[in-house]
Amino acid sequence: MELIKSVSGIRGIYNKTLTLKDISKYANAFSNLQEAYDLPILIARDSRKSGPKINKHLINYLINIGRDIIDCGIIPTPTAQLITDKFEIAGSIVITASHNTQEWNGMKFIDSDGTFLNEEKNLKLFKPIDYTCNIKKNKKGKISNYKESIDFHIDNILNINFIDFIKIKKRKFKIVLDTINGASCFGFKKLLEQLNCEIIPINNIPNGIFPRNPEPKKENLKSLTKIVLEHSADLAFITDPDGDRLAIIDNMGNIVIEENTLVICADEFLNKTKTKKPIVTNLSTTSAIEDIAEKYNVKVIRSAVGEINVVNEMKKNNSLIGGEGNGGVILSESHYGRDAFVGATIILNHLATNDLTMEQAQQKIPKYYMLKEKIALNNELDSDLLNKKIQKTYINSNFDYTDGIKVIYENFWIHIRQSNTEPIIRIYIESKKEKQLSILLNQIKEIFN
Repeated sequence: MELIKSVSGIRGIYNKTLTLKDISKYANAFSNLQEAYDLPILIARDSRKSGPKINKHLINYLINIGRDIIDCGIIPTPTAQLITDKFEIAGSIVITASHNTQEWNGMKFIDSDGTFLNEEKNLKLFKPIDYTCNIKKNKKGKISNYKESIDFHIDNILNINFIDFIKIKKRKFKIVLDTINGASCFGFKKLLEQLNCEIIPINNIPNGIFPRNPEPKKENLKSLTKIVLEHSADLAFITDPDGDRLAIIDNMGNIVIEENTLVICADEFLNKTKTKKPIVTNLSTTSAIEDIAEKYNVKVIRSAVGEINVVNEMKKNNSLIGGEGNGGVILSESHYGRDAFVGATIILNHLATNDLTMEQAQQKIPKYYMLKEKIALNNELDSDLLNKKIQKTYINSNFDYTDGIKVIYENFWIHIRQSNTEPIIRIYIESKKEKQLSILLNQIKEIFN
């Protein structure tokens, strides 16, 4: 296994595929890319046990090459994105492996506008590393702390225009909150308390010990359903370790699949704002988003998978809301980044202003069945051969080659792509018929054999 390079940064197994030498190499490359040398670089991290050592090494390296640093400690990635966007900052590095298991770590690289690096900058970042430092300083950089970042993030959310905060507070929601001992521990609870919610915290100590697989997918959340019922909670909110993705469990203990976080948020946003600007999402997101858009006579634009790809299309098309079917919601009024705090606030607004339970809200979502599968990638993928096999199998289909290959029929679709964050092939299948999913999956597996 090698160090994984993606649209958001680098990830690897700490001390194996991700070493302190790698940290130095890519810190140097990022510093050279962010040429505003008089401006500081913001450093943040999630709660992983390898985080403090990487954080110390990273900061020492950067100040030794003359860069000023703002150390924000443990904060969610969207908080770092927001701060970077709103303040005079050259760029940010967040030490995190996002949804990967706890032995992983990495660095997410954020541009001065609070978004991930564009394709051009990514290509430069991942070129053979030049250790030459472009800074002409003869002295060490300065280090400062910004302890108010979480409060700034919360204040930003409490000023979103279409949210009826009075009605949310009146509902006095009882919420099970599971931040998987990650970076959202402090901020998420504080936000919900300001919304007059009663909190039942689960896994809410930022110790980097993840009691389950940290990816907020249905199969990883089953243990939480009982807790919701035991406490007669209105719902549960669950995040991944760096706080950009949101999953939900309703008041009856039913898991709201991560795909539908964006669907509900888009429905609420379009209903309240009456905007006719398009929704942007990626190719792997549920078709329910088209159904919602059609209800409001709004267009859906699809991008390649990856937050920056969605953001680029949002900016290009002046879109106000977008995101990905992994539980990531992007609201441009707040900032251009997937944000679990923003998603949760929109969900609560939807329930409070429409007098709904979470179960009732889920029942209103257009019904689709989705299956997500992984295939380990041990050798280099022969994309041309794979495409030929798929084309031969699905002769009467429409094909989209924007990101891997997507097979599109009237009542189902299949999306096959190489992961940006793990050495795997991801397979997404969606159909209006649940029984069809396993049939289609077996067909795809035969193609790979």
